[in-house]
Amino acid sequence: MQKQKQHISWLLLLICCMMILVVREFVYSQTAPSDGVSFQAITFADANTVVAVGDSGTIARSTDMGSTWSMWRNVNHVTTPLLGVAFVNAAHGFAVGANGGLLMTTNGGTSWTNQLINSPTALRSIFFSNGTTGTVVGENGAIYHTLDGGNNWYMQASGVNLALNGIVFMDGKTGIAVGDHGTILRTTDDGNSWINLSSSFITYNFYSVSFNGLNNGIIVGENGTILHTTNAGISWTLEPSGITQTLFCAAFPSANFSVAVGASATVLTSNLRGINWLKQTTPTRNTILATAFANAKVGVAVGGQQIIIRTMDGAVTWNAVTPVLEKPVTPAGTTTFPGEFPKKNIATSVGTNGLILQSKDFGVTWTKIASTSENTLMAITAIDQTNATAVGNGGVILRTSDAGASWITQLSSTTRPLFRSYFTSIDTGIVIGDYGIILKTMNSGVTWMKQSSGTINHLRDIAFIDNKSGFAVGAMGTIIGTSDGGMTWAPQESGTSSWLNAAVLLSQSTFMVVGADGIILRSQNKGKTWASQVSGTTKELFNAFGIDTSNIFVVGAEGLILHTQDGGTKWTEVRSQSTYDLRAIQFFDEKRGILVGAGGTILRTTNGGTSWMKVDTDFPLSLFDLTIN
Repeated sequence: MQKQKQHISWLLLLICCMMILVVREFVYSQTAPSDGVSFQAITFADANTVVAVGDSGTIARSTDMGSTWSMWRNVNHVTTPLLGVAFVNAAHGFAVGANGGLLMTTNGGTSWTNQLINSPTALRSIFFSNGTTGTVVGENGAIYHTLDGGNNWYMQASGVNLALNGIVFMDGKTGIAVGDHGTILRTTDDGNSWINLSSSFITYNFYSVSFNGLNNGIIVGENGTILHTTNAGISWTLEPSGITQTLFCAAFPSANFSVAVGASATVLTSNLRGINWLKQTTPTRNTILATAFANAKVGVAVGGQQIIIRTMDGAVTWNAVTPVLEKPVTPAGTTTFPGEFPKKNIATSVGTNGLILQSKDFGVTWTKIASTSENTLMAITAIDQTNATAVGNGGVILRTSDAGASWITQLSSTTRPLFRSYFTSIDTGIVIGDYGIILKTMNSGVTWMKQSSGTINHLRDIAFIDNKSGFAVGAMGTIIGTSDGGMTWAPQESGTSSWLNAAVLLSQSTFMVVGADGIILRSQNKGKTWASQVSGTTKELFNAFGIDTSNIFVVGAEGLILHTQDGGTKWTEVRSQSTYDLRAIQFFDEKRGILVGAGGTILRTTNGGTSWMKVDTDFPLSLFDLTIN
């Protein structure tokens, strides 16, 4: 009888253990989805904003110290891993990765653009020592350096051909790079020369280096290796970690407190400047590849299977956070910057009496789309591949979420003509119109709020650099600017009294504005000052499009097409074979473009705008705007 009880007890114990394992597996499955990408690197852009990058061009961003996250994959069509990330300041940051990939943001990670670094190898780490000076390291001993905030990069000689995995600068001159096979490089002249400190007694790969101040630093790598320095990296001491798991990243948030993370969900902490390490418990079993701290208490770690964990008590306890996958959002005009084409063949045009036309073959044939308004539509904006907004007379605002197949009418609370909309995200957009009217939505147009523009002049177009900074143009040379996402506006000097019809973003700092009397204005400092260009015409100009910052087209009254290949120093007229006013122009790619205008005019080009062909349609009503999605 006693043996039977013992058997029952052991059976119950076995069942309990199995239930615990099932519960543990369930918890882990919630925080580590099997189809998730791996995050490779992370950094804090400011005290609240943290950005992580990883496989398949993935970028995740949090603006509340890592509590909630938005995530995007294949950013700017990047499909290879992003391996490093760094910010110059709260707005200006970079991500590096495979095949010499380099992305740049100027709005805190809201949107990114491709940059050129001329590297054939993978770039693994990036660090900026100040607002202009930065360094990138990568495979085959590659080191690239910038002195102008990342606009231009040049190669520095490392003296090694092994992969360099981590880089840090303690001041403007002194830096440490670490890499495979125990590589440690040190510079005291901003990377112009590097001293190899590698030792034959340690041949493990090093993956990360971090400093707090000039003197105290740590290096981490394979087999739980931790090295510690107290003399600015001149010499290094091997510290016992108590583990054999590979450590992939180190952080030194305060003078005494340091953190190392790695394989098998490892998190180690030291409160003695990088010695006496303690292992902490985490809510994951996945490899942790990177960590960053806002201060000695608040930190975030990321890694395999899309894992994000967060601490608020100096890495003692951690909580798992699940990022929300979102669609990439392209600002108005369907391209973030010239040359970044949407790679779609769908064009939509709007015009008189609520007319909506759509082409799905690069503008060769057109079909009329059912509209929910009979008011003239003055503008259409593609927000992404499926969402678009059209605005027009009588305060009409239409929205589609199925690429124009159907439209719903939104309540604008105005009857004044509206002339342009601009969306900085899927939810947040601004509409402008007559008598200085500005409306803003933060819920995809479900509700629109009136904003004070500070002018009663009619507004005709709007453009944004990022989700905060932008400007609107209109009657009597009006230019008003915002730096808070359109909540407040201030007048800017345009130097003209001519009517301004269109504003075009050519690069992160360059804008072009066109208008009546042949006026063309160009700004190369984000709209702070404007210079007039000689257009060679007094006809009214309605719209412009930049294939790049030099190759630009402008369309106007009486069939006018102007073209420049030098950024506007010299403009030449292109024959359009039309006498109607041409109101809008867009390009599908470098060769294929389309423009629309009065009398149902539709012209298309397949040779980069050298010549234009008329497209015959059965819709003679005037067309006022065009978008590609």
